[in-house]
Amino acid sequence: MNEELIEKIGENDVKVEVEDEKRMTTWLVFAISGKKYAVRSADVLEIIRDVSVYRLPFMPPYIEGVLNRRGDPFTVVNPLALIGVENTTPPSEPLFLILKRVDDQLSLHISDILFFTEVEDSDLNLIPGGGEDGFFLGTFGYGGEEIPALNPNSFENLIRKDLGSS
Repeated sequence: MNEELIEKIGENDVKVEVEDEKRMTTWLVFAISGKKYAVRSADVLEIIRDVSVYRLPFMPPYIEGVLNRRGDPFTVVNPLALIGVENTTPPSEPLFLILKRVDDQLSLHISDILFFTEVEDSDLNLIPGGGEDGFFLGTFGYGGEEIPALNPNSFENLIRKDLGSS
């Protein structure tokens, strides 16, 4: 009897092909002085506007100072001073990406929020050997442009190294 059941089950086997689910990541695309950059939306805690930056003496040139977010100080980084752009003047717009960090409070000074987009993980062109200290994870194509994807960990690692708190 069991053999008959096994045969019938074998006859009714329907092959189900499961397509590999494409892993997608949502990216926030923003501008700094007219150039587009992206960061994973999961790395962004908040976007804030119209807050003052309080300068700190004796800081590296890429640290603009700190801003006050609901009583908590956040280090303000000017990414242009780090990523090889000729004009490193920080944006005049008071717009900041507050990054989601486990053990630090970090923000990037940006010019404008452009859009969110989903990108298939396999479409991110990784930079070989970039590692944790590279400012760029890679690039992805959108609307005929290659948009550089920033690595938020690199900013925190550099601050720790420069201020001697690694």
